[in-house]
Amino acid sequence: MNPLFDDDPAAPRRAVWWAALRTALGRAPLWFLCALVPLVLALVVAAPWPEAFAGMLGQSYAPGSLRAWLDEGFRFDQREALGALRAGTAATAAGAGFLVMLFGVFSAGGWLQVFLERTQGHSLGRFLWGGTRYFWRFARVWLLTLLTLALWTWLLHGWPWKALLGVLFGAQDGDLEVLASEMAALRVTWFQEGVYALGVALVLVWGDYTRTRLALQDARSALWAGLCTWGLLVLHPLRTLRPFLVLFALEVGVVLVLGREARALDRGIGPETGAGTLWALFALGQAALLVRSLLRGARYHAAAQVTKALVPPLARPDPWATRVGGPGGPQYPIDVADEYGVSI
Repeated sequence: MNPLFDDDPAAPRRAVWWAALRTALGRAPLWFLCALVPLVLALVVAAPWPEAFAGMLGQSYAPGSLRAWLDEGFRFDQREALGALRAGTAATAAGAGFLVMLFGVFSAGGWLQVFLERTQGHSLGRFLWGGTRYFWRFARVWLLTLLTLALWTWLLHGWPWKALLGVLFGAQDGDLEVLASEMAALRVTWFQEGVYALGVALVLVWGDYTRTRLALQDARSALWAGLCTWGLLVLHPLRTLRPFLVLFALEVGVVLVLGREARALDRGIGPETGAGTLWALFALGQAALLVRSLLRGARYHAAAQVTKALVPPLARPDPWATRVGGPGGPQYPIDVADEYGVSI
């Protein structure tokens, strides 16, 4: 019996988020890989900086005097060198950011291949196969996500929002100085940013469910799957959003704990601080990225469970079925080592 989709009605029902977290925890090589790729790209971007700073410091500053902070005097004295360094690494940083986004598209296919496939073992190989298999379909979802986010940004920060402020408050061109107090203007701004953040979060959840629907049904049209996913979110908001909210709360909690420890270490840095403190700060940052990669996989597992439960069955044979055979006829289970085909 597959532990992901339990077909036994007598089996105890577990919380979707808990099952997703446990399953993702058991795929440690995958979330280590998902954290390693951004780290390697970040190291490529950061590689020129240590040597450049060694040249800037030279013999002009006491050893360790700038370890805790770079004061205004240093930034003014080295403004030309710092500007050249930023300009020289800007293109590399942009390219690395683009590659990280493409790897996110690739890893989505890998996670879903591992979670939807009925076999066990060889997770890394199946992850890489799934990333390749779904890459172009998920790339189209990524482009639709960017377009949707651009539209949402225009609605909340462009002409429509300014027009709404003009209708409600008489604010010409979105100028909030016409309001009675500064606090009233702040509340309007907070409301605007809160609605914008909620919309961005909903679009990102929509993207995860759209990719899951494409993989589950082995479909091709990202646009149609996206439209169907909006319908799924509207019809079942609690069942679709609740696991993501719980996992997001866990991620926020872990980041807050790690951030508090990092701040405590950062405040203690001074001229006499050793390299151990700096390595501890680096380790805390990487721990946060590992948790993010783990919970990213857990979100795809949760999306797979919810989609499997809510999306109507296919009119054609299930691409993820555990057995083959014509309807009404004998059914033959598929083993991991089985190879089968159909001849006409």
